[in-house]
Amino acid sequence: MNKLNKNSSTALYQQLIDEIQNMIFQGELSEGDRLMTETELSEAYGVSRITVRKAIEFLVEEGILIKKQGIGTFVAQKKLRRKMDVFMGFTRSCELDGKKPGTKLLSTELARADAKDRERLKLHGSEKILKIRRIRLTDDVPVIIEENHFPQKYAFLLGEDLENSLYQMLSDHGIQMGGGNRRVSICPATEEEAQILGVAAGDPLLFMQDWCVSSEGEPVHTCKSVINPQRYVLEINTVPEVL
Repeated sequence: MNKLNKNSSTALYQQLIDEIQNMIFQGELSEGDRLMTETELSEAYGVSRITVRKAIEFLVEEGILIKKQGIGTFVAQKKLRRKMDVFMGFTRSCELDGKKPGTKLLSTELARADAKDRERLKLHGSEKILKIRRIRLTDDVPVIIEENHFPQKYAFLLGEDLENSLYQMLSDHGIQMGGGNRRVSICPATEEEAQILGVAAGDPLLFMQDWCVSSEGEPVHTCKSVINPQRYVLEINTVPEVL
């Protein structure tokens, strides 16, 4: 721990931000560790509490620290960042973010299609769907519970290891993904979801609905995902509106 340089052109609160981030990066502070109080930080670094408060507020806004009312400030859990403006599977998102992807298969079945399945997947008659439920993990921690619906012609996936990337399996069968549509909302965690994702029943979760097509524009699957927002960030890049 070093005193901050009051003669530096870098603002003191920014120096403190850098100091705390370095402590996290170097492993001196880990996820869930409690930070010193504002008074302790002020005395340790020789700066005012206003400076300390400004640095902490910035790190909380960035999701690096988290405040717990009446308890203190803690190092936040690392979140997977996933770009919304690029079509990309979960496995690839983890790899690009420097995290280890993982999957646990919950169930598979050939099930009756509902009206929404028939419309979105362009099903005919009594054609069934292949339903695949899985838990997605980052660095061995459950983050997402997903349910994929495929047209029955994709039943060949039952012969694959469904704890690997579905998109890689499809690619191995000559099916390239071309994009899709995504909707994001909020839903309360059920008892099952809470147990799996390590939250309390009723806590808000991200609810993501995907409709995905092949590079040829044919429907491939729909996916419903419930996501622990404490470990997941959706990132959107915007561009100026063209008038």
